[in-house]
Amino acid sequence: MFQQTRRKLVSIMLCSAIAVTTYGVNAQSDSDTHDKNNLLDSLLNEKIKYYRHLYPEISFLIMEGGDETVADMIALGLLLGYQPKSLDYEHPPKLREDLMIVSANRILLMLQSRVPSASLFMDDDSLGGQEHLCVLTINPDEIASDSIQATRHLSNLPKEFIQKIPKDLQLQSGDYLSFVIDHEVYHCLQSMYVGPQLMSQKESWGEYNNFLNEQGADAYALGMHIKTRGKVSSFAKNIKRIRGLAIYNADPNHKTCKAVEQVLKIPAEKITKMSANEIFDMANRIKSRLTIGYDEYIQYLASAVQAMKNLGVKARVTEDLRNRIKDIQADPALAKELVANSRHSLAELSGDEVE
Repeated sequence: MFQQTRRKLVSIMLCSAIAVTTYGVNAQSDSDTHDKNNLLDSLLNEKIKYYRHLYPEISFLIMEGGDETVADMIALGLLLGYQPKSLDYEHPPKLREDLMIVSANRILLMLQSRVPSASLFMDDDSLGGQEHLCVLTINPDEIASDSIQATRHLSNLPKEFIQKIPKDLQLQSGDYLSFVIDHEVYHCLQSMYVGPQLMSQKESWGEYNNFLNEQGADAYALGMHIKTRGKVSSFAKNIKRIRGLAIYNADPNHKTCKAVEQVLKIPAEKITKMSANEIFDMANRIKSRLTIGYDEYIQYLASAVQAMKNLGVKARVTEDLRNRIKDIQADPALAKELVANSRHSLAELSGDEVE
């Protein structure tokens, strides 16, 4: 049965890869930043080389999309081998095949939409000789071709607004690419060393876990940035400002300001002396401290939707989100706090004086 599963997966990947490749070539054809792209590609390769050395028990596969998609899909199909298993989600053995197909299609969707992602798999018979495979979809040019693109990618604000942001408040492309890589690697490390998302019948269980995991991922990525720079740079502070805009973007799961603040409270000299493993442990402790219960999370969502309405971004609230919180009462105090924090972050990013 698993041989049939593998053939089915590879077939799905290769057929979809052709479509993704066509999309990617067209999207990149107008690029005139070849030298910049080479620098970003080199940074990506060096970061992954670092992680391969740090975690030899994990094989890291980078998938950028574009004209490399077919080759990447072939490599993924071969590396998954005959008995692939997702390590990101707890599941019964009878659903192993279904989850693998869903996971493969998720990777393709991330490539098509050019969204960074991470997936961890295990294969008992991989050709590379390693059981654990961390698949990262990261396209450097898409997320960090320059400071404008890097800032826009994280903030999801209009390009016209980004261009008005003072240069020192924009995200530098190299710093941001490194941040994204560390952020996504954290998700693989979490699945590997902490464990998969547990099963539940609760409707918003996936979103709930995503919200918690994002706290740890941002804490880890920011810690790694401070370790590399040896100080709390303007980039670190700008990450906090931009994550503070998550409510404006109807993306409450990425409001990680509290996790970022926890990292910034730790002396930079202390973080600089930490190993990458110790920073991973630090991020998990921060995540644990900030963990809220499922019911509290649902009320947070309801309060976030109320805050969006107060901010005038009601149109961005998806129908799915509305349905999930339709019977939940928002916390007026929390909604007010979210509005105030969002406006404060926007004012700071604009370079305005904030009282």
